[in-house]
Order: sequence, then C-alpha cells, then structure tokens
Amino acid sequence: MPTRREILGSALFALLYSQARAAEQTPAPLADLNFLDRTASDQHARVLRGNLRYVDHEVFGDPAGIMIEEAALNGVEDAGFSAEAALPSGWQVTPMAGKVVTFTKVNATSGRLQLRGDAAGQFYFVMATNRHFAVKRGELLTGSLALRLANRDAGGLTKVELCILQLKSDGSANLSVAVPIQLMQTDKPWWEQVRSVAPEDGFAGLALRVTTQARFDATFELHSPQLEQRAWRSTFCATSRKADDVMLADAEGYLSHVERSVLITADAPRFVASGSLWCEYADPDNYVEIRQRDRVLYVTVVSKGTSSEVRLGVVPPLMRFTVCLVQGAGGLAASLNGKTLKTIACEMPARLKLARLGNGLSGSWNSSIARLTLFAAKVSNGASLSRPPKAFFDDFDRPDSPNLGASPTGQVIRRIGTVGSMISKGKWVVTDGGVGLAHAAYGIVRLDRPPRYLGAVLDWTTGSSGGAAAMLAATDDDPGRSIDALHAVVTDQKEIFQTMIATKVEAALAEFVYPVPMERDGRTPYGVACLTNFAEKAVIYVGPQGDLARHVHHTYTERAGPFAIFEHFWQLTQCRPEFLAVAAA
Repeated sequence: MPTRREILGSALFALLYSQARAAEQTPAPLADLNFLDRTASDQHARVLRGNLRYVDHEVFGDPAGIMIEEAALNGVEDAGFSAEAALPSGWQVTPMAGKVVTFTKVNATSGRLQLRGDAAGQFYFVMATNRHFAVKRGELLTGSLALRLANRDAGGLTKVELCILQLKSDGSANLSVAVPIQLMQTDKPWWEQVRSVAPEDGFAGLALRVTTQARFDATFELHSPQLEQRAWRSTFCATSRKADDVMLADAEGYLSHVERSVLITADAPRFVASGSLWCEYADPDNYVEIRQRDRVLYVTVVSKGTSSEVRLGVVPPLMRFTVCLVQGAGGLAASLNGKTLKTIACEMPARLKLARLGNGLSGSWNSSIARLTLFAAKVSNGASLSRPPKAFFDDFDRPDSPNLGASPTGQVIRRIGTVGSMISKGKWVVTDGGVGLAHAAYGIVRLDRPPRYLGAVLDWTTGSSGGAAAMLAATDDDPGRSIDALHAVVTDQKEIFQTMIATKVEAALAEFVYPVPMERDGRTPYGVACLTNFAEKAVIYVGPQGDLARHVHHTYTERAGPFAIFEHFWQLTQCRPEFLAVAAA
C-alpha cells in the first residue's frame, strides 16, 4: 500500500506535471527501435549491446521482437539430442524386453521415434543417462518437449505421459512425477510440460512413460526435449544457448538527462513469478526498475536506499502491452495501456550508469519485447503514448462502483445477463444470483475484426468446482439474433475448446485438463488466454501454469466474429470467476 507521503506527494507531482507539460508536443526520440523489423537489426545493434535474439511468436508464427530469458541449464538436449545422428548415447527403453526402438534424426532439434512391441504393459523411454542432470533438494524442475503422434493408427497404445524421473545420488531410481500427454491434435508437434520439486540431492531425467493394452506400433515426432532448473518452460534450446543480456551501448547519453522518458511495448510472460522489463542502475541502493510480480506491473525507484513503488496494472499472459515511464528531478510518472498516470514524488537516484532491457534486479523478463523508444525529455502525453491501437484492455483499477465505466483503451463494456455485475476491490464481479439454478453475466466489447487474442487474470470464489469464465469472439452482441462464436471456456480444472452456431453452444471439440487445478479461495490470481491462429485454424490456450494447449478445427475461425465477450457463469453452489483484468486484440 502507498504511504501517506507517497499519496500527497504523488498528487502534487501530478498537478505540477500536468500544468507544466500540458501544451508541449511529444519530443523527437533519442532512439526508436522496432524489433519487429529485422531489417533494422544493424540500427538495433548500434544502440544496444548484447545478444539480440529475434524470435517468431510461439503461437502466431509472425515476428515477435527480441526474446530475453534466463540462460538456465538445459540438460536433456545436451545429453546428445542435438549432436548425434541416431539415438543419443544413454537414451534407453526400460524394461527393453519385447520392444523395438527406432530413432531417426531429422535436424538438430527434432527426430522421429518409433516404438513397437507385442504385449500389454508399461515402460519408460528415458531421454538421458541416469547421472547426467544433477539436482539439489528443493530445486524446481520443468521438463518439456513438443510431440506429435505421427501415425493415427497406434493400435494398442493406451496412454503416453511425460515424466521427470527422480534419481538418487548413485543413479538408482527414486520417484517419478508424470502428467498425461493429451494429444489433442496431430497436425504438428506441440508443447507438453511437467513440473516437480527435487526431493533430495541426486539426479533427474526426462522420460516418456508409455502404457499399452495389446500389440502396438507408434511413431512420434519429438522436438526440443529439455529439462530445466526453473518453474516454466523456456524457449531456449541447447544448440543456440547464449545469455540474453541486453543494455544500452551509450547508457550515459540517455541517463545524463535528468528529464527523460522511455516507452516499451512487450508481451507479458506466460508464467513467471517475477521479472524486470527495464532497469536503470547505479548500485543496490540507487536504481529505477519496471518489473512484473505475480501478474502485476510495477515501477520501483530506490534512491539512497529508500524505496518507493507504484502499481501500474494487471497483465494477462502473452498480452502485448505498452508502458511509458517519465522521469524528472522531483519524481516519476508512468502509464500502462492508456491508464491515468501513476506518480511518485521523491528524490531520484543519482549517478546511474547502466540501462538494461529485459533484465534487472527482479530477474529476466522471460518473454518477447517488440519496441523500445527513448526520449531525452519528459513527454507530456505518457498515457496516450501507452494506449495500444485497435485493442481492448481493462484491469478495473478504479473505485468500487455498480457501473464499469470506460476502459483505459477507451471502450465501455456493455453488460447483459441474468444477473448484474460491478467493480469491487479492483475486480469485476457479479452481484448475488438470487433464485434460479444457473446464472450468467456478460460483458461485451466490439473490435474492428475478430480478435486473435483473448486473455484474463482471474480468481475463483469459494464453492464447489464447475463454475466457468468464458471468452468469446462472437458475430453479434444481441441475444435476440442468431449468434455464431468461438466459445472458449475456462473452469477451475480445465479449458474447453468449443464453438457456438445460431446461438447454440456446440459439443466440446477437446478439453485440456490442468496438471494442477486452480484454487477456489477468492484470492489466488491466475493468468489464462485463448489465442487463435487463423492461418492454421487452431486455438491455443494458455493454462494457469503457462502450458500451451493447441487444437485444430475449421469451425474455430468460421464461427469467430468481432465481438469480444467475457462471461461469468455458475450454478447453485459452484465457484464464481472474478476478473482482475480482461483483454482482447
């Protein structure tokens, strides 16, 4: 919570800032780097120092800018997958009796694995030697790979699971943690992941656990298997692993200006506890940082060891957002996605010497950054500069009200449904349901085209499992007319791939069950999203642990329309969703 000094100082700083700069135009930028334009990489390299790793969007496939992630150790690919032409040394099937394994390398990061056998049973395909990946007790581990079942007729194949094998210090088996591979689509390899905590010092390995009920012959495409000492799957691969450490080449040329501004467009991380987007640094007692913590974006300023912080807003996973930070001798002001400037009046740190992009005291950003613009002056229109075009965003950061009001991006959510909804304690929540078995409240925003991104941060009230938070891309907003829609349903336990035609909800096409269900406690926030790749007719869910679940069906894009609709739904004593933020673009 802000202190009384911060509140009073912020109000004074905001007033002086507004009066002094109201009539000024946006100054010419000191540098304007569009990382979506790879033809400008020479310009980027002149302004920034470090490893600029340009990437395509992991869902849409178009340029996403530069990726900045921690360079944590990647174990399994280094166990021979990238270097060897056949089955890597140490990879094995156990027990082996009665099984035939054929492995064909396709390129440095992918291969085809054929498993054949004559009987029912269970076995492991282990993707490392038993003493390859050393771990310490309590370390968080994430194993992942992209996998496709290449032959549709897998015969007696019953179940395939992705496992982290826990091994003792002598290499003998200890425990295993497994999650089922749900194999919802087969047109391309897609990511599966498993997490665990090392129970003791020893070793860990990544494996497929295969269960069969009869004679089987199954072929899989494997892409980039990796085991990491972190709580989420990175986009790194061992064949190109190099630290993403990016900073201004001429930091003094920017930091020497007492009055300065920075504008950054980035994609929010899928699943990261904390990370730094921008850091201006002198020493641990003097720095300025834009950082994310538990889905919330903050600006922190530390001067002579005294810390002040302002909360900018809530960011759903993989949402592209823009933040503007304006600094002067008496404090700073910042805006997220067009929100009213949040301010801190304080003594600013002196003798700053480094300016890092995507890295700082809170760790790496662990997602992509699309644009960086620097100004050697205060900009007077920080809120409007941060407002994204052709997008909708709202995190309900305003006083409690029975009315939702206007979003920071300029839209007003139109409400319909069997029950009302309101803003309460920074959340969009429903009012009491009254009598009836089922209740629904909707919020509608019209965009200029069907959205490819729908995202939210939410929690669940207490109650039984089964309430739902739907995110729709609909063709109309009038229940009295025929409506088609992409109907993405999020519950506390799973996400449902679904569509609507003529206002009727069609049968589910697939379901993604979370490895860990969401808590129903009214206070634990989760980030979820539904992304549509129109070229591939695919819908991709971002799950609450950062998993990406993909399913292909032609009706997803055929039914989608330009109306973004967010729904609260529950029956009787079921839990209800509470939205901390919603977004569409």
